[in-house]
Amino acid sequence: MLGRGVLSRLHCLTQQDSNTLTLYVSLDQGARANRNGGFVVQAEALLSHLRSEHEADPALERAAGRAAELISGVEPQGRAAVVVVHGDTGLEEIHQVGVSFPSSVYWRRGAFLRPVVEAMDEHERYGVILADSKRARLFTVYLGEITEHRHLWSDTGGRAKAVGVDQWRAEKRQQRHHDEELAAHAKRVIDAIRDLGLEAPFDRLIVAGPQRAASQIVRLLPKRLHGKLVETLSLPVGAPERDVLKGILEVQKRMERGQEARLVEGLLSELHEGGRAVAGLEEVSAVVSEMRVWTLFYDQRLDAEGGECRDCGIFTTKTSGFCPRCRAGLEPVGMLVDRLAQVVLETGGRVEAVAGAPAEDLRAVGSIGALLRY
Repeated sequence: MLGRGVLSRLHCLTQQDSNTLTLYVSLDQGARANRNGGFVVQAEALLSHLRSEHEADPALERAAGRAAELISGVEPQGRAAVVVVHGDTGLEEIHQVGVSFPSSVYWRRGAFLRPVVEAMDEHERYGVILADSKRARLFTVYLGEITEHRHLWSDTGGRAKAVGVDQWRAEKRQQRHHDEELAAHAKRVIDAIRDLGLEAPFDRLIVAGPQRAASQIVRLLPKRLHGKLVETLSLPVGAPERDVLKGILEVQKRMERGQEARLVEGLLSELHEGGRAVAGLEEVSAVVSEMRVWTLFYDQRLDAEGGECRDCGIFTTKTSGFCPRCRAGLEPVGMLVDRLAQVVLETGGRVEAVAGAPAEDLRAVGSIGALLRY
């Protein structure tokens, strides 16, 4: 699993002076071109083209050869693979993920992780309860992948119809007993999801199943879990994993767009009121250089070049010439937005890559902005 621990380790490569090879390969077996090892052919073509752009580079030759070996040994399970090779540190890693990335390759200082950062921003980790009156299944969903962790059964009896002289009283007792069994089942499920949250922490919670069972669980959720609840879904408890995943991904998409809209609105309010916020590529580059960014926002389609000072390390939109601070030479940065995002993450900040209507609002102030720490 390509989690934040792996991402943090790969970010450390930006501190190395030598280049890192980063290769993204589509593995989706739904695409005919990827079947029967077709994804390996595409990866080799990308690496060959990269070699032709950097002639007589022994480090690239070695890294590309190793990347080709790693991708040729893959058994496709996810929708894409990320390969990272850095010769000087001996780092050689391949990770499969359940989300799609376009096939591409990069040879530059530091691993090119912008697609991964954006995918992590788009896909929070969800805990899922799928339950009826007798049975429960617990899942986590992250980066387009679903994992089933628990399968619970409870000996909950049905609602039998009483007969005889005391029919009404018998039915009331039967109903009370049945309700107690349902509550006990719901509490058992809640205990299980709480334990799962300790083993595999999740950011959001979804409760699914027949309406009555789902409502019972929601009603009994403790405050901490109720605060993570985002939606209830109507699904049969025996639904196949692909149907459960489809429902969760639809909820995720709605949640992410709504959250982006609120965050961008907050950024624009801070800008309007002269608060702790800046916008525009040059201004954002300056505050990232000073490590003052709490949250970085940018339009997913934003692409820009810039420069980094060889001595003091500040970023600028200038691609050549001299540093405006110390007058040392500038080193070109081909993907400035990616480099800024990496620095923000390395210094404990957040990154929000926005799309749709929130991105349109952000374009009015230069397609990039930042909320500041102080």
